[in-house]
Amino acid sequence: MTSHPVVAIDDLPEGTNRAFDVGGRSVLVCRTKSGVFAVENMCSHALAHLEGGKMKGVHLFCPLHGVRFDMRTGEPSGTLTKKPIPVYPAQVDGGTIMVDLPDGS
Repeated sequence: MTSHPVVAIDDLPEGTNRAFDVGGRSVLVCRTKSGVFAVENMCSHALAHLEGGKMKGVHLFCPLHGVRFDMRTGEPSGTLTKKPIPVYPAQVDGGTIMVDLPDGS
C-alpha cells in the first residue's frame, strides 16, 4: 500500500464529499461525523459517479438511483446490486487526509 496526500481536512467540510484523482483512480473522499472515508467514485449498479451523493453515518447513497453503500466495507444494501464498491483506507495525518492505495495501481 502507498499512502497519498489528497486534501487538507479543513478544505473538506464535515458532511461533504469530493472526488480526486489519486494514483490514476477517481477516489471519492467523504467526511462525516463518523469519520473520513475513501471509496471508488463509481456505483457498481449503474456505473454512475458517486460524488455528490448524500451521506448518513457510514452510508453513502448513489445520486442516480439511491443505492446505499457502507463506506467502511463497500457493501451495498437493497436489491439493485449485490456488488460492493472498492474502499480504501483513509486517515488524517498532520491536517491532511491521506488515502492508501494498493501498490502498482
